[in-house]
Amino acid sequence: MPKRFFVTTPMYYVNDRPHIGHTYTTILVDVLARHHRMLGEAVYFLTGTDEHGQKIEKTALEQGVKPQQLVDEVAPNFESLWKQMGLTQDYFVRTTFQKHKDMVQRRFRELSARGDIYKAVYEGLYSVSDEAFVTETQVKELQAQGLGHTLTTLKEESYFFRLSAYENWLLQLYDRYPEFVRPEFRLNEVKQFVAPNGERGHLQDLSISRTSITWGIAVPGDEAHVVYVWFDALLSYMSGCKEGYWPPAVQVVGKDILRFHAIYWPAFLMAMFREDGDDLNGELPDRVRQQLPKTILAHGWWLMGDTKISKSLGNIVRPKELLHFGVDAARFFLIRDMQIGHDRSFTFEGFMERLNADLANGLGNLASRSISMLHKYRSSVVPAPAVWDEADGEIRDLIGKTAPEYLAKMEQNNFSGALECLWGMLRGLDGYIVKSEPWNLAKDESKAAKLDTVLAQLYRALRMTALLAAPVIPQMCQLLWESLGLSGKVEKQRFSDLNIEEPAPCPVKDAKPLFARIDKDSAIAEIETLQQPDAPQPPKLDVPELRETTDYDTFCKTDLRIGKILEAQRVPKSDKLIKMKVDIGLETRTIVGGIGKAYEPEQLIGRSVVVVANLAPRKLMGIESHGMLLCASDNASKPYLITPADDAMPGFIVK
Repeated sequence: MPKRFFVTTPMYYVNDRPHIGHTYTTILVDVLARHHRMLGEAVYFLTGTDEHGQKIEKTALEQGVKPQQLVDEVAPNFESLWKQMGLTQDYFVRTTFQKHKDMVQRRFRELSARGDIYKAVYEGLYSVSDEAFVTETQVKELQAQGLGHTLTTLKEESYFFRLSAYENWLLQLYDRYPEFVRPEFRLNEVKQFVAPNGERGHLQDLSISRTSITWGIAVPGDEAHVVYVWFDALLSYMSGCKEGYWPPAVQVVGKDILRFHAIYWPAFLMAMFREDGDDLNGELPDRVRQQLPKTILAHGWWLMGDTKISKSLGNIVRPKELLHFGVDAARFFLIRDMQIGHDRSFTFEGFMERLNADLANGLGNLASRSISMLHKYRSSVVPAPAVWDEADGEIRDLIGKTAPEYLAKMEQNNFSGALECLWGMLRGLDGYIVKSEPWNLAKDESKAAKLDTVLAQLYRALRMTALLAAPVIPQMCQLLWESLGLSGKVEKQRFSDLNIEEPAPCPVKDAKPLFARIDKDSAIAEIETLQQPDAPQPPKLDVPELRETTDYDTFCKTDLRIGKILEAQRVPKSDKLIKMKVDIGLETRTIVGGIGKAYEPEQLIGRSVVVVANLAPRKLMGIESHGMLLCASDNASKPYLITPADDAMPGFIVK
């Protein structure tokens, strides 16, 4: 059985549309997922959205909508963008899924029964941005980040998690397993937070519930409280995990949420997986460590000048601006230019310079020249190298050491360094062409063997590049793979099968253009156009004509009831039908609805709906449906379930 690799993005907070920060993180995780698939591992890639908390409740109130309506509008922006970009996530979890809510409440009850959660009153400063109470030291950190304006003083009854009880195990985790937080200097920051200057006893218990808000998962048995957003959000990694893949191998986060993932998260898991009799002041058991993420990988911020790119500061770089140059171009720049753990300034000029230098002039030009020479000088057939001079030997050594060095850097999460290593080889090949002058070698039959060696080495290096870089720029590498006459999908290849000296299996084909050079002046003008706010569009009134008039008595024959969906599952071999168990007060009905393209089953469980209760039964895909759900519909016939008021109970008549 192949090694399993579970990798996650953070759960993105749905208070706004995705920007460069979200895009970078998700691309980074996608690169990791693709890379480990090509290592031959069984990969599970989880992403999703965090949808509860004070900011969502406040924004919904300002917009005059219910919080659920707000998150239902915003969350799909993330999911649809990742699909548009061809990202390879296996599951998209939302913290409003019933499966997730059930897990949070179950874990809350378990930790309460064990004594790891208790009730008390807390008064202190609260960070709205972080959804967390903060100490005076943390206030200074937030102010240094420009987030001090989001602080407020709160006093309220709260449930607390005994975080302080896990200080000893946390410090052992950091000391004995330094790979838990990478890069190393971020681990040192975490240690300093838990035990400043090595002094223990500073870790405080953590408030994990709120009474001042209502938008969240109710505390089981005490519904005046809702579960604190971080206890809620972090458990989505568990509720979204596929069976058999726990624990995560790598969890990628921004440095601003490292504290939550490197302190609170492992402490929650320690509490969940410890056994009676474990000594919290003794050794951290290996079996507990084995249930924790192997690595929390913290990256830095993208900056505009010296300032973090963020919605609150209004200096957003949106995905549509990055993707204007192509998905692979955005992927390459973001991975190549961000050294993991450190901040990086972003400018569109620097973005275009990198793409022109490395993709247009670098890989694109080298591939075009090399394949053209194979067509011209060897009728598309890749020759075997025959003679070796000093220059040939140097480039052979360069090619030979590049693959292991590249893979080693990727294993160390040095993604930028890996690409620099690979593109360093490509620059070496350019110099090799200049020095060897194959166009002159082709004019002298006595130098045919030397030309064979040059052309063979260029082919081998390009074949290796297509394989190694496929997780980063999959579309370009597929084009290069096909141009080299190779069959199948490059992403289906395995790094372990790489044999640099393996003969070419077939002739090369016409060189497909990989990346066109960007004209900066024109591109800047195009970007400025993209940055203009979209003009408001008048509503489209392309709606059907009214149906023929019906009398009141006929209408009253329709029995409309409030129902609550108890179970939901897709109907096999149908992408549209969902089979549901619906409580209509008087009884529980099986209803089959054609809403599967608009809703996931998890979104439906626990939802109140309006049911046509006296409709004659009808068989759909062999399942007898006893009723129909009322939906609105847009011009594309997308269904929008009619949602009753929150206090309407199953069985109520709609009239």
